[in-house]
Amino acid sequence: MGKSIASRFENIDIEKSVLLGVIINDDELTLDMDFCLDPAHVDYEAPGVDEEGCFHPGALKFAGITKLTLERAEGEAGGTNRRFAIHSFNIEGTRFDMSCEWGDIHLQARSIRVLTE
Repeated sequence: MGKSIASRFENIDIEKSVLLGVIINDDELTLDMDFCLDPAHVDYEAPGVDEEGCFHPGALKFAGITKLTLERAEGEAGGTNRRFAIHSFNIEGTRFDMSCEWGDIHLQARSIRVLTE
């Protein structure tokens, strides 16, 4: 049996992680992320002097989407910003909700995967 969604986020600080991009394909949605890793994470490396933490690229992949609402933020988030801070993040079963500088994302999907590179 696979890991639960919650266990896939062990040792990842979602509140400090950032969204890099949103990609929509048919019934799939990919959120490119820069995950902030806690020291207990297997890929953790001590941050440099000028770094705020250990960041590691990854993605959240949603497949078999049955409901999707994307509410793009207005103003500077739509400009040249390429790192969007996360304000709130919740996964319950097949439902996912996130509010960030990019905007709000609400969906329901058959498959939710957490990928790290």
